[in-house]
Amino acid sequence: MVNFFPTPYPDELLYSTLARYCMRSGNIREIHNFEDLFGTRNCIAAMELPTQLDALIRNMPVNTKYTAEYFIYKHTLFPFLAAFIPQKRADKIIETMRNGEGAVSYIRIGLISNSITLNKYFRFCPECFKEDIETFGEPYWHRSHQITGVFVCPKHKMPLYNSTELIRAGNRQRYIGASHGNCIVEKEISYSNDLMKKMLWMAEDAEILLNNQFGFKEPEWFRSQFRVKLVEKGYARMNNYIHQKKLKQDFVDFYGHEYLQLVQSPVLNNSGGWLSDMVRKNNRITYTVRYLLLARFLGISVTDLFNTKLGFNDEDENNIDAYQELWDQRLIELAQSGLSIRDIADILKASTKTIRKAIDRLGIEPFWKYNGGGKYLHQKYTDTEEFNIKREEFRRKWLQLHVQYPDKSSNKIRRNNDGLYAWLKKYDGKWLEGNYRRIKTSVNTVDWAKRDAELLPKVKEVIKEMKEGKPERITWTTIASKLGISGWLSKKKEKLSLTREYIDSVVESIEEFHIRKIKWAVEELEMQGKEITLWNLAETAGIKPKYMKEIYKEIEQVLNKKGYDCNFKW
Repeated sequence: MVNFFPTPYPDELLYSTLARYCMRSGNIREIHNFEDLFGTRNCIAAMELPTQLDALIRNMPVNTKYTAEYFIYKHTLFPFLAAFIPQKRADKIIETMRNGEGAVSYIRIGLISNSITLNKYFRFCPECFKEDIETFGEPYWHRSHQITGVFVCPKHKMPLYNSTELIRAGNRQRYIGASHGNCIVEKEISYSNDLMKKMLWMAEDAEILLNNQFGFKEPEWFRSQFRVKLVEKGYARMNNYIHQKKLKQDFVDFYGHEYLQLVQSPVLNNSGGWLSDMVRKNNRITYTVRYLLLARFLGISVTDLFNTKLGFNDEDENNIDAYQELWDQRLIELAQSGLSIRDIADILKASTKTIRKAIDRLGIEPFWKYNGGGKYLHQKYTDTEEFNIKREEFRRKWLQLHVQYPDKSSNKIRRNNDGLYAWLKKYDGKWLEGNYRRIKTSVNTVDWAKRDAELLPKVKEVIKEMKEGKPERITWTTIASKLGISGWLSKKKEKLSLTREYIDSVVESIEEFHIRKIKWAVEELEMQGKEITLWNLAETAGIKPKYMKEIYKEIEQVLNKKGYDCNFKW
């Protein structure tokens, strides 16, 4: 039971509030703070999804106004991390946060399966730090600053900085607050204007999720929302066909490879990947940042994504009238450009029979029937005044697009103007060729010796970080992924003699990795004061017992060295 409890500040993490309690409690030993707050020592200080909240409420001062739900929604990262999961799964996570163990919440919310590397250090905004001291007399950890994938403060629109305080390393049974000692700006961070713009988008959208309870929805809701916009923008057809190549290319053009690497959401050219999974018909849940990336790209606000059923005008959410209307509008636009039925069919990925039926249904005047079709019975279409007017109009539009996008090649411009390009190619090909912009990409010769020397210290730093905290298997693939060079590191390793020699000396087999995880798990259980049992060891290390059995001799050596008996029943 505690005699007092600090009032949580605006946007403060519960972790930070508990740290302020510990600072004022007067307890000499940190473990006594856990006994005061939770009535047990069997608990750890989790930042994103804290647990044992019901116990915390029971140990609050009499007549406290706080509830577990209040802390979950107002002072943890749950509203952001759980924004796109179904109701039933959200209820289970809330129950775990109230009465369960922390690792279960992280698994259920998908942070493990999505292969997202969470922030290593607590982050802070220097301006918020100053304002908090002026307003409240002390600094604190803001929850909007701790989201993995958010790099700027949404309030002050400036970069966030890493503190010196680790989130998941060292003693997990203590709370450490923000202070002058751990919030130090050693080197000023500066991002390009383009990166800052995209980082601000994400920070603002993430803040909306944190501060609003939109309600939980099934994966089908979001898939339907995205599909409406995909059809509207020409990335999908009504039969569920997705133009994956065009979607990926435009998505990368919109955000840029650098930013997508920073938010751990690179888009690869192969057939798979997180973006392909999101627009296909499956129930996979991915990291929240990726939903926000796709929504922003498609022009859907966060509020509309949750609250407004896009494309439907009646109560029947299963009809496809909205998609039909979008498809019809696209057909009318292409018909007005004067293309043939076959050209329109190619663009809409439909049969000519389907196009003809739609033309009759919509009452579109068949003005593409130039010869023998009734409109130009005695002359060629290209000899008419109408043709000359349209040609001048389309030439002007083509040139205007090149002025509007001076850095884009004609190939990129035509992707979003396929009707215009198709008409000019068919009827004005010679002029089009003379006004076709081709941007040559210069090929620079790589100095592999120099790159090898520059890469080696970066590789060593990454491997050092991988060996700290929760173990990650050291492989060529994971190293390349963390450096953001997955596309070429392993392919060019023969040209990187120093880097190759070092990586080959530290890469782990699956057995070596499991042994390192066991060593780490033993230390974790010791810090948590838990018994060294087969189940606790398997759960903490994240290794199935059947795989542990394969290295039982090594496990015995680890435990015997620590003074434990290894009498497990394999």
